[in-house]
Amino acid sequence: MSPLQKNLLSSFLMFLGVSGCGVADVREEETTTTAREMASAEAAPLPLPVGCLPSSPDADKDGICDFIEMVWGTNPNSSDTDGDRLSDYAELFGFGRLDLAALGANALKKDIFVEVDYYPGLRPAQAALNRVISAFANAPVSNPDGSTGVSLHLVVDQQIAAADADPDLNPVWKDFDKLKSKYFAASRGPFFHYMVIANHYNGDYSSGISRGIPAHDLVVTLGYAGDSTALELAGTIMHELGHNIGLRHGGTDNANYKPNYLSIMNYEYQFYGFTIGGVANVLDYSRVRVASFNEATINEVAAFAPVAPAREADLARISGLRFNEVQVIGNASTNIDFNGDEDISTASYSRDFNRNGVADVFPASQNDWTALLYDGGGQIGDPALGFLQSLNREELFLVAPDEMEPCLTVDPSRAR
Repeated sequence: MSPLQKNLLSSFLMFLGVSGCGVADVREEETTTTAREMASAEAAPLPLPVGCLPSSPDADKDGICDFIEMVWGTNPNSSDTDGDRLSDYAELFGFGRLDLAALGANALKKDIFVEVDYYPGLRPAQAALNRVISAFANAPVSNPDGSTGVSLHLVVDQQIAAADADPDLNPVWKDFDKLKSKYFAASRGPFFHYMVIANHYNGDYSSGISRGIPAHDLVVTLGYAGDSTALELAGTIMHELGHNIGLRHGGTDNANYKPNYLSIMNYEYQFYGFTIGGVANVLDYSRVRVASFNEATINEVAAFAPVAPAREADLARISGLRFNEVQVIGNASTNIDFNGDEDISTASYSRDFNRNGVADVFPASQNDWTALLYDGGGQIGDPALGFLQSLNREELFLVAPDEMEPCLTVDPSRAR
């Protein structure tokens, strides 16, 4: 709390004749499911923050009176000032026994929380996690406090016991739920995504899967590949988390290997990232809109065209581009060696980037960072969101869990 906030609150407390600090204790009763916990919370009033009275005005009905909203700088007319689907109340004062502020939550800056559990021997290196955390921190996302970026909290929690570590989660979500019921606290349900780092699922060599788009749960299954690098692990975590927050393999569509979609969601970049501003292996979702692209009329000199507000200068910063599993020379603005022959052709030609045998026209790509969905398929969001809980999308999933295809398949020869 800033000195100004402290002074305002102290003055108000003196006026009320109230002393003390913090929030009143809440019930200690443990609930066994997220649904039960949320139902109980909705039935009981939230403990009043210090400085609020039962009669104090609370325009957005989020449990924080308007005066205390002014002290903290939150919006008294919105129960989720920063738009991350975590209520201002929960981010400032906690919920139940969960102290989100102590975990780094900020009501004025977007937060994403992920619990990470892992099979024996698969604890993720902090260096790999930091790559993903940095990607979100550097995101072109504006916040009410004037900052940019998203605070990603990858909370490495516990190792799955060897007796529970099924080497092949098959069927994936049935077996996943057995782990989730044992290792994931119900109190975290409205706030945290849940990730398990495992070996295989469904008898395949897929790198991972998300439980729909958007979603609450994700699996990363590079455990069988003993030689996977920190970059590959980081790219896969970011890719599957991208599905959890609303991104498809083509951004707005399911067209994979979409050449004009410059995002870690495109399989070409999941294990490699981009070179941005001269820095190699940068993991990023798309931060530029690129015009539609016709496989039948490729112009290497012209490369890609930006769609406003993206500019040619934005495209020029992006290189390390990959097509048909080959990294090529050139940047996204000019002189891309699309066919990888190490020569910039002045004549147009055709090329099958998505390997389907048809000359496709790919629609313009999106800026991923401005399109994220934070509600976890309707599972992220606590009761203090108040009336905002009724503002969900008509359909909870862009892609239903049972329609999710396995993500990038890794060469089985890499299995240890």
